[in-house]
Amino acid sequence: PIFSDGALVDLVLGGQPRLVTRLAEFMAYPLPDKDRLVQVVRFYKLANNLKEQDVKSNYLNFVKNYIYYLAQEESVSADLLAEAEAQVDDLAASDFAHVLGYPRFSAGANDLLPLLANLPIKVFLTTSPHTFVEDALTAAGKQPLTELCRWRRELDNIDPAISPSYRPTAQQPLVYHLHGLDAYPDSLVLSEDDHLEFLVNICQGAGNNAMDRVHGLVRQALFDDLILLGFSLADWGFRGLYAGLIKPTGRQEDRGVCCLQLVPDRTEQQYLEDYLEREARFEVFWGNLNEYALELRRLLNL
Repeated sequence: PIFSDGALVDLVLGGQPRLVTRLAEFMAYPLPDKDRLVQVVRFYKLANNLKEQDVKSNYLNFVKNYIYYLAQEESVSADLLAEAEAQVDDLAASDFAHVLGYPRFSAGANDLLPLLANLPIKVFLTTSPHTFVEDALTAAGKQPLTELCRWRRELDNIDPAISPSYRPTAQQPLVYHLHGLDAYPDSLVLSEDDHLEFLVNICQGAGNNAMDRVHGLVRQALFDDLILLGFSLADWGFRGLYAGLIKPTGRQEDRGVCCLQLVPDRTEQQYLEDYLEREARFEVFWGNLNEYALELRRLLNL
């Protein structure tokens, strides 16, 4: 499975459209497309003449504030709110969410994260900077290994989590963050320039272990069947993922059963039928994440 950032925000934090719309309001974004994260971030950077690293730090601080107000709305105890507030400047967004009790998992039929976490999957990929997939795996009794893509040279100074002898297993799966980790703000792929640089860099040196920006274990995993969750064809994240990582594997003809989960408008649906189903050989699931969880349970007889 490849989780989009939007999918995980939908599953854990009440929905990405709500988060991005509130971000647009916070950043005084004046245009009607307030649900487009890349456009909102670009406006904020240019309007305030900010450096890239400041934009990313401010974005992550906003996410922490959003999680705090979400917890208030959901009646988290005053003591827990005070504990989180006292640590807000010292914690990454994922760790801040943990203090407030997020993510929350249930055994419900439409809870997709626990369902996938309990399957014998060895590699999880995500464009989210948050460690919610790891939380689901830990709750399932597994020991996930977290690693981030070194998509730019400046990230090479971060100590690698993957040792030369490590091989992902169902009990010790790899969770690979393609667009960075919130513990390292500079690693985020957030702006339009980031997405372009990400695409260029992951294509250069592909297959050469000394130069490749993407770990060999991930390159290998991309030859297996894929489930893309929560992407939209309008997303920069999907474009870079497909053009830079999926399509170059050259195995569209024999990839097997793949499912691309989208909630499309009519234009997207026409494009999917003409492009993804024909060229990429993706099987398309028409529905939201909860509906996909129900269908997956039915297929697996759970």
